[in-house]
Amino acid sequence: METLRELTVDDVPACLALAADRGWSREEGKWRLLLRVGTGFGLFDGDELVGTTIVTPFGAEHAAVSMVLVASRSGGRGLGRRLVEHALEVTSAPVVSLHATEFGRPLYERLGFRSVGRVTAHFGVFAGARPGVSRPAGEADRARVVAQDAAAFGADRSALWSALWEFASQVRVVPEGHAVSWREGEVETVGVVAPSVGVARDLVADMSPDVTVRVDVAEPKLGGWLAEHGVVPRHTVDLMVRGAAELPGDRGRLFSPVMQALG
Repeated sequence: METLRELTVDDVPACLALAADRGWSREEGKWRLLLRVGTGFGLFDGDELVGTTIVTPFGAEHAAVSMVLVASRSGGRGLGRRLVEHALEVTSAPVVSLHATEFGRPLYERLGFRSVGRVTAHFGVFAGARPGVSRPAGEADRARVVAQDAAAFGADRSALWSALWEFASQVRVVPEGHAVSWREGEVETVGVVAPSVGVARDLVADMSPDVTVRVDVAEPKLGGWLAEHGVVPRHTVDLMVRGAAELPGDRGRLFSPVMQALG
């Protein structure tokens, strides 16, 4: 019987090896951030890590489940279900969300999650002009950015933002929105909160460096515009929720999450 225990940053190398085993990118910075702002759990067969999940709380209202991984040699034994059930047991949040692959969706449905949308990850080097409508966020912008995020997401994520200010490679603002990005290797992922598709486009364009960017979108117009500018769709997942009919917040303003693992 595998042993379940809480993960620490000392387990990150084993997490990266497990991710590689399942064909996931080796994103060390991402794992370290998630273990800083949330609580990770691992299943161990002796000294070998064979399964993971992370639960990230956002105030008392909402939690995100992520990084559900089971070693290829240990598949089909219910370890994924055991991990997710444990994550649900330890969180007191009434609403829990996650992003699910086609492979994982049946498990989550059996655990009470329902799909409320589809999110497509776009990748590519942005081929377009930078409109220059945004500026780098300063100290005086922080409270407004956190408030915009809370309104769009429907939960207080100030604790997350305390870490994001250090983790992010860029945060840029316009009066009614903002964009934040983080970089792992040669890929820069961009999250956007904006009042309209047009402003979201401008923020993405201003954020895009001359490397591969990733933008995860559910809005077809933004997705089409990205594809026209060299940032093309690669894979799609379900956004799922448990404990509510729909996700809270003004989701029409959340054009791209800064990280799928963070809801």
